[in-house]
This record gives sequence, structure tokens and C-alpha cells, in this order.
Amino acid sequence: MTDQADEKRVELGIDGNCGFALLGKDLQSGECEFCEIEDTNGGGLVDQLHASWAAFFNLRVRLNRPHLNYYFGRSHPYGR
Repeated sequence: MTDQADEKRVELGIDGNCGFALLGKDLQSGECEFCEIEDTNGGGLVDQLHASWAAFFNLRVRLNRPHLNYYFGRSHPYGR
């Protein structure tokens, strides 16, 4: 996959205690949302998935782009 294709899709991942959704190459040149991982299930997989999905939803709403696509980055549980 090319870098150009990745810029049209949102990367979902985990960074520390937050899930994130990143549209673009990096934080400086792209758009990003973070959502803190709530400890409803021992901070496990379900909590991480929920946080990254919530960040993605918030990013779509903020950018008013409801048809954005996503992929699982290396830091996401499904991208490892």
C-alpha cells in the first residue's frame, strides 16, 4: 500500500492510555483525535477497541466526513 493511499484512510491505534484516530502522515501535518481508555474491563482488549473506535467516530464528526475509511495501525490490537 502506498503512503498516498494511507493519507485517505484513518489509522486506528493505541498510544499509552488512549486510543487514537489519525488522518494523515503524522500528528504535525494530519488530523488526530484521542480518547482515553476507560477501565471497564480491566483495561483489556474490549476497552482498547472501544477507545480507538470512539476516537474515530469523534474525528469523523469533527471533520464532517462521515464516509472516512480506516485501517488498523501497528499499535492497534488487531494490527499487531
